[in-house]
Amino acid sequence: MIPLTIDTQRTPQKGDLLLSEPFLDDDHFSRAVILLCETNKDGAFGLILNQTLDLSLLEFMQNIGKFNSIVGIGGPVDQQQLFFVHAFSDLTGSILITENFYLGGDFQELVEKVETGVYPSEEVRFFIGYTGWDEGQLQAEIEEKTWIVTKPPVDFSVYNTKDEHLWEILLKSMGGKYKQMASFPINPNEN
Repeated sequence: MIPLTIDTQRTPQKGDLLLSEPFLDDDHFSRAVILLCETNKDGAFGLILNQTLDLSLLEFMQNIGKFNSIVGIGGPVDQQQLFFVHAFSDLTGSILITENFYLGGDFQELVEKVETGVYPSEEVRFFIGYTGWDEGQLQAEIEEKTWIVTKPPVDFSVYNTKDEHLWEILLKSMGGKYKQMASFPINPNEN
């Protein structure tokens, strides 16, 4: 038997990834990979990277030009709201998450700059809903070993992470005990 030991000492920071523990029995967060977009004294906010809808952005909105991308499920909170992550530091109103990753900004400006070829559409990712934690809630869940906190790999990109195996790929890349966790069955009774 492999002991499930998760480092609970790491304080999550904006730009970190949260990987759910292997046996988390939750429809929203089983084998989830979450990009933390904000952490502060009031709580935390993130977007699930490895869950998508079977619909494209064109099926949600009109007049969006070249955006024919699949929409991710950012989380169970406020699923009427559209969020986007991008690589454009000069987009008005965008918020820096971490190097090369920005949240939101002027949507109309984004559409115009993609239409005119200033911004490549491949460097934008859309989500409905988000994942949120109240003050102290995320740290408590980390201490309960619900989440593994890690920095993204150097070559990591949120724009091509729609892979349903992302959780497994990231754990394997972490090596050691995490590499072993990547091969755990979803249901431990099916081992």
